[in-house]
Amino acid sequence: MRAMLALGTAKVDITPLKPVPLAGFMKRAGPFDGISQPLYARILFFEQEEILGRKRAAVLVSADIIWWGQELTARLQHRLAERWGIREPFVILHATHTHSAPQTTYRFTPSLGKPDSGYMERLEERVFAGIEAAAGRVEPVMAERGRGECHFGIHRRKRIGGRMEMAPNPDGPADPEVNVVRFYTRSGQTKAVLVHFTCHPTTTEENFVSPEYPGVAMEKIERSLDAEAVAAFLQGCCGDIRPVLVRSGRFYRGSRKEVAMLGNTLANEAIRLLQQPMESLRPCRLTGRTASISLPFQKLPTTAELEQVKDQPTVIGEWARLLLQEPERIRPGIPLKINWLKLVEGLSLLTMNAEIVVEYGLFVKRQLGGSVLPVPYSNGMIGYVPTAGQVAEGGYEARDSLLYFGLPAPFAPSIEEEIYSAILNLIEEK
Repeated sequence: MRAMLALGTAKVDITPLKPVPLAGFMKRAGPFDGISQPLYARILFFEQEEILGRKRAAVLVSADIIWWGQELTARLQHRLAERWGIREPFVILHATHTHSAPQTTYRFTPSLGKPDSGYMERLEERVFAGIEAAAGRVEPVMAERGRGECHFGIHRRKRIGGRMEMAPNPDGPADPEVNVVRFYTRSGQTKAVLVHFTCHPTTTEENFVSPEYPGVAMEKIERSLDAEAVAAFLQGCCGDIRPVLVRSGRFYRGSRKEVAMLGNTLANEAIRLLQQPMESLRPCRLTGRTASISLPFQKLPTTAELEQVKDQPTVIGEWARLLLQEPERIRPGIPLKINWLKLVEGLSLLTMNAEIVVEYGLFVKRQLGGSVLPVPYSNGMIGYVPTAGQVAEGGYEARDSLLYFGLPAPFAPSIEEEIYSAILNLIEEK
């Protein structure tokens, strides 16, 4: 007999209480000017009875933030282990990756967003309180899944004049698939919905707090569901995918109008899927595994090279000063942490603590028949992870972005095959 899955949910407000800087765009300066829409953390607490009355639990948090800093991740993982005995493979702290929320770490350069300690402390406490609340609302659920498509994400790498630019490339890879998973009670009421889609929430760079298009979509979906049902967004491998807001062949940033347009587009597709027959997913034993691989860097900078550029009034100067202040960053590689969590038959989540480009997500779906959804921006953040081809091409994801994340050098091209092997070994482990 298969073990029944139980689920409790919560939704907590994580909007900053005072103006603080927002993360994600270098050109924004100072605290935010206002709040377009509140930020939320949506929490799913899974539980399963085991033999001798013991229970196994897993936690999924989808938060309207840009990412989870490793400091926050470590503290929450420790508290979850102490409170419920939940081990690392069974914890997913996921960020929708909105670029209109506060910074959540001290590890990156100021150009990427200056952190506010008060906000980070409140974020931790609000999320933990939400997990406590969700744990107290657990009831048996069943699951079903539907798949559709949205086409407002486009590849953002294009060679122009011999250089790899951030420009719309309709011929580049993208992932338009929308996955919707509904958890429902024995009475048929919707308890929670997961919506997985792949596109950067960078519609607007206005200096206003916003959960961006994922938040707009989840709010609309929740209004269409049973009372108190929670709709949580899962961001895919969108490292090189951006909203298709294009004029004269170039990207532009929109406003709240475009944010609402994209959010409603995604919500309408999810609601359409929820209103038609979906694939039933059978219960199984909650299973989690974790792996960590060191992603190697190319040639590391010397102290003399960093000293030469440390006084530049740009992100290059910020990067050099950060590495000089923290020389332990100048090392041969950095750990990529990968978790695999199986919730029901035919549905597993694969998390990574990085900004992963779309090619990796497409690989996961292709190799594993769509039963595994890639969920980067989870349990920390190390920076962009490009493909081997992108390492050779250069451009923002492969080279320019490392300055913002305080990485010492571009990655070696061998990372692609190493990541593919690690993913398959983790999931296929017997």
